[in-house]
Amino acid sequence: MTELNTKLNDFLSKYVNNKSLYIIIIIGIVFMLLPGFSSEKNENSKPLMYDEYSDEARLSEILSKVYGAGKVSVMITYYGTSGYDLEFEEKESESSSEKSVVMEGNSPFIKSGFYPKVKGVIIVSDGAGNSDVKKALADAASAVLEVSSHRICVLEGKERN
Repeated sequence: MTELNTKLNDFLSKYVNNKSLYIIIIIGIVFMLLPGFSSEKNENSKPLMYDEYSDEARLSEILSKVYGAGKVSVMITYYGTSGYDLEFEEKESESSSEKSVVMEGNSPFIKSGFYPKVKGVIIVSDGAGNSDVKKALADAASAVLEVSSHRICVLEGKERN
C-alpha cells in the first residue's frame, strides 16, 4: 500500500505542475465538444423503415432450428403501422403561434421511430404435433415478440407432395 502511495505521489508531483498536461486536457475536451469530432454519429435523422416481413422471416428461420420443429412458417399481425416522431419548433408572435417541422437539409429531423404493437402470431410447423415442440415454439415467439401466449397459435403443417 505504501508503495502505491509513493508511486502516486511521484506521478502527481511530476505532472500536476506541468502546464502542457493541462493544455492537452483542455484541447481534448474542446475536440470532444465540437460536433464534427464526436464519435456519436447523428444518424437518428434517417432511421430505417420497419419491415414486418423481415421479422417473420427471421423468426421462421430461428424457430425451424428448434429440435423436432421441421419446416416453420410464421405470420405476425400488428396494430397499426410504424412511423416517426418529428422534431417541431414553435414560433410565437404577438397574435399567433405557429408550429413548423425542423428541417435537416432537405428532409425533416426525426426524433425517434416507433414500431407497431404485435396483435397476434400464427406459427405453422411440421413438428407441432408434438406437444413439447408446440410449447417450445410458442414460448420462443412469446419471448421474442413480447406478446402473451394466448395471442400465439401454433399449428401442425404437413408437407405437400
